[in-house]
Amino acid sequence: MTEKQKYLLKLFREVDEICREHNLRYVLAGGSLIGALRHEGFVPWDDDVDLYMPRPDWEKFIEICKTELPPDREIQCSEVDRNYTNSFPRYASTNTCAIHKSQIIGKDCGGEIIDILTLDPVPADDKEYEKYRTHMMIYSDLINISVGYSDRWEIPASMYLKYLLSYIFLGKKRTLAKLEKIMFSYKEEECDRYAMRWGGCPFLFDKDMMFPVKEGIFEGKKAMIPNKCSDYLIWHYGDEWSYMPPHDKREGHVAVCVDDLPYQELREEYMPKINKERLRWDSVFRKFYNMRIAKKSHKVRQDGLAMKARAVALDLQRAIDESGLKISELVESRSFRKLSALFGSYYKNQLSADFIGREDYTNIYAFYHPTLVEIPDDVFYAAMLTLFYTERVSKAYRMMQVRQQLDHLSPEMEGLKEDIEFFRKAADHYEFHRIKEAEQIVNELLKKYPGHPGFMKFKCRFLMEDAGENRIEAERFLDKALKMFPEDGYFLKYKADILWMDGEMQKAAELYLQVKNKTTNGIVWMEMDRFFRGYKAEILKSCEELIANHNKKEALALMELWSRLIPEDDDIQGALYLAKTVCARTQSEIEKEIGEIRAVIGTQMITPVSVEKNPGKSRKQIKSDRTSDETSADDVNKKVSDPSAETEEVKAPADIQVKVSEEHKMYRKALTRAWKRLGYSDELAELRTQIICTGEESELEWLAEQVRNRQFRREEKACAYKLVGDVRMKQGQTREAFANYKKALEYEMPSYVRTELYRIFINDLNDGSRQAKSFGKKTDITVVLDKWLDKYESIEDIKKIVQTVTVK
Repeated sequence: MTEKQKYLLKLFREVDEICREHNLRYVLAGGSLIGALRHEGFVPWDDDVDLYMPRPDWEKFIEICKTELPPDREIQCSEVDRNYTNSFPRYASTNTCAIHKSQIIGKDCGGEIIDILTLDPVPADDKEYEKYRTHMMIYSDLINISVGYSDRWEIPASMYLKYLLSYIFLGKKRTLAKLEKIMFSYKEEECDRYAMRWGGCPFLFDKDMMFPVKEGIFEGKKAMIPNKCSDYLIWHYGDEWSYMPPHDKREGHVAVCVDDLPYQELREEYMPKINKERLRWDSVFRKFYNMRIAKKSHKVRQDGLAMKARAVALDLQRAIDESGLKISELVESRSFRKLSALFGSYYKNQLSADFIGREDYTNIYAFYHPTLVEIPDDVFYAAMLTLFYTERVSKAYRMMQVRQQLDHLSPEMEGLKEDIEFFRKAADHYEFHRIKEAEQIVNELLKKYPGHPGFMKFKCRFLMEDAGENRIEAERFLDKALKMFPEDGYFLKYKADILWMDGEMQKAAELYLQVKNKTTNGIVWMEMDRFFRGYKAEILKSCEELIANHNKKEALALMELWSRLIPEDDDIQGALYLAKTVCARTQSEIEKEIGEIRAVIGTQMITPVSVEKNPGKSRKQIKSDRTSDETSADDVNKKVSDPSAETEEVKAPADIQVKVSEEHKMYRKALTRAWKRLGYSDELAELRTQIICTGEESELEWLAEQVRNRQFRREEKACAYKLVGDVRMKQGQTREAFANYKKALEYEMPSYVRTELYRIFINDLNDGSRQAKSFGKKTDITVVLDKWLDKYESIEDIKKIVQTVTVK
């Protein structure tokens, strides 16, 4: 999850909490709903949250938020703030900066937001909807000057001018209130559908598509989702909604985002340089002009597309003639690959947004005024059947709607259209757990359309749900499916499930690895991830047991496999590094693993600082300061002579406890194992990992105390002094750190610890001398030398240290 998504999740949960506390309805929508169903959270590349909320609930939400709004939050909607620049409401953060295009010259909040698209009740009468839509476009044009809305619907320019003059002479507040009275006059209990309040395209929904709400999972917690999710998503995105789009199709939203800056500060920088009045009048003129010429420009566009459609029809007929293939024979033999290739250019044009539109801002006119390539009935039916058999069912259905609107449907086409609706009814049954009804429909469709991949995949789901008791039938059906579609990851996934059930886990795992490369179905990916997570604890335990029993290679092989099965899982990847660490053969290999682990968990290696942070102390003062970190020989002898001192454990005060985060738990274990292999004792290795992974001053001080408690064990003295030095370095106390590092040199130590000390001292001397040389050209070098060399006793002390750390 990105930092932006974490923040948006926080905003969303605030909205969810208010709604649940006050029994208000909302549903996740758009990409957020896809994320809930396909990823159980955010779509990885998504950067917003979309909600739908019925207007009555939204009005209550506004009233509640007048008294219960969390700090640094604001409700954005034109009913509350006439400076707001969009037709749909938002829940916004006031202390962040994410300014969208429509807000560039506005005064409304430009922080991070949750879009809450209001569902306005609308009667079943289409004339009433058109009335609502007309006023909504005028409303949107008056609110948002940066975008033109009305020209796409050919709304008369005179109507816009009427409300614009009212806006100018009677005021914005009165004009918008008048439009709101017209648009929001319908009562929910008297209407069967909703219009989504969006100037871009006010979609229509049947009420039962959205409500009553169901519960889904979004980033680990419950969230409200539509009553008929599959109907909504198929309608809005097509049957392909569950598939992961290619990387070049993964788009976010455009906004000016500046971290750690309130939007007000950014506006203060650029707003004085903008001629706002000129921009407003230019936008008004552009809107009015586009409305005046809308009909003419649309006619020119349609005439051009009609000419292109005739050319596409001629090209298709020529391709069929030159191929020497008979369409009827290809259909009869179900040679849909050949047919798909033959219709390739035709599909590219006829299915494009230019020809049949999309229900979005840019292509809505073409959606309501599509262009049809006129081809013979048998050719059109073959093209639609090919789409149907190659899992482009929604496109086939849309094309038959277009042909029905502009031409006619043959009995065969009518039958295909009805069967698609029948199939969607099965999906609806399945969503509501009416399994028998869904299975009955799919079985009937498979008899009529044998070998249809979509129906066969649906059938697989029914068989696999009973595979525990009736595995033979499921296996037979899967074998049949894989003979027909050997490279389809959907069927391979279920084959792997069967192997797992049969106890052939290695074969199953190897097959699972192929699945993600052979299907982009996000639901299948999520099912696999959920399945693997169920075994995660067992796998992690097996890894540690193998390591404990000295089966290091087996542990590494196990974790390499599972790191590919669940590549995003933090614990699995950490356990892989644990296995790599125990299998490393040389110090350099261990150090490589340490570097990679620390890069993942976001820590940095201890680096000496050449310029002292506390430069005001003399050498005498520094000796006095060291007493807290160093112990005299008498003290050591006293401790050693007391047996209880060896085992006494220093207890942390009640208000100082080191917090061991669950995050990166396995990475921490790997890091601790690496320190052990490099010569640190078990206890010091664990303490070193904790020192690396904390930045809290109180925790660091407590850890320093724990490490000092180990200084009384002679074999651990060098390592203990080294670690106390690391704590002081992390606290910015460079002189105290070096005092401990020098003390460590007085005792026997593991070779790796000597290497670390060598790097610390030599790097400090190299870096310090370079800085001194650089500063010496600009200022008095004695000041820099004093600050740099103050942590050393004398030149003789430096020579002694260098001689000690360079001894092999």
